[in-house]
Amino acid sequence: MIIVAFFMLSSTACSSDEETEKSEAFDYETTFLAHEWQISALYQRVGSIFIDVKEAPLFCSFTSDAISFTETMEVNHFDEGGKITQTTTENVACGQYTYLIKENKIQIDNQIFTITDNNGTLVLQNEDWKLVLVEK
Repeated sequence: MIIVAFFMLSSTACSSDEETEKSEAFDYETTFLAHEWQISALYQRVGSIFIDVKEAPLFCSFTSDAISFTETMEVNHFDEGGKITQTTTENVACGQYTYLIKENKIQIDNQIFTITDNNGTLVLQNEDWKLVLVEK
């Protein structure tokens, strides 16, 4: 009788610990899907240093299976005579890729990044790239 009670208590304690660990795990996919993101920094590794390669404001948004990148550009609109009639700032698509998240890793196309959360700023980094995402 005592052995059965001890077994039940120990299995309950173990499952409780597992549930606590699962609830403490950060749900990156929900976070990605809940917001639009601006890429505040984009670095590419050259040798032992990272070079900032972001030239225009870049943004990304996630769907359940793809990440889309856009950049902000000035777009000129012309009349029939070739004169500029209007200049607007527009978000222009510059790529869409499938992604897969597992724990603190995200695979975008053929690149695998480690995800870290720095007070609401998400950093995606691997040997070649570092992307810093801030909520838009």
